[in-house]
Amino acid sequence: MTKRIGPFYDREEIVMETVIARLGRVSRIITYIATALAALMMVHVTLDVILSQFIAEPLPGTVDYVSYYYMVGLVFLPLPFVEYTNEHIKVDLIHDLLPTGARTALDMLALALSAVFYGLLTWQTWIDAVEKYLIGEQSMGMAAVTVWPGRFCLPLGAGLMVLLLLAKLIQRPFTDAGMAGPNHDMYE
Repeated sequence: MTKRIGPFYDREEIVMETVIARLGRVSRIITYIATALAALMMVHVTLDVILSQFIAEPLPGTVDYVSYYYMVGLVFLPLPFVEYTNEHIKVDLIHDLLPTGARTALDMLALALSAVFYGLLTWQTWIDAVEKYLIGEQSMGMAAVTVWPGRFCLPLGAGLMVLLLLAKLIQRPFTDAGMAGPNHDMYE
């Protein structure tokens, strides 16, 4: 349910809802990629354990693949989807007691600060990823594993997070949509 304030008409509401929905679709796709990484990691580690136990020859580079590819993707790729579905941890002891205007202002401050943080994270990790790409970074483990591609998971996840936070920030003064999480608590 939306409320109209000032010149924010139906057309603009539809545009913002469409932008957020499309960002949500993209975030869902990269979350599927993170899920595939989890499955690959399980197969990879299981195969490594089986080989090391039965033929005393583990897969070379398993620790590097887990550290530089699987875990980085698992952590940073789903972040925008978690934001899109409003599943981040919230402590709203005071928030719910505030009047509507103060809640809106607090939400906008939180969205703006989060966008700045993720923007800086995107910028710095992009610079790092490009530097590592240019030098062709490899691990120094038992096997030479090229590790620079995994570094692009951070700016990808954080960059999409910035776009989503900015879209929510623009939308927030005009509606409560996009701020309410699912109706459940930790005991369900």
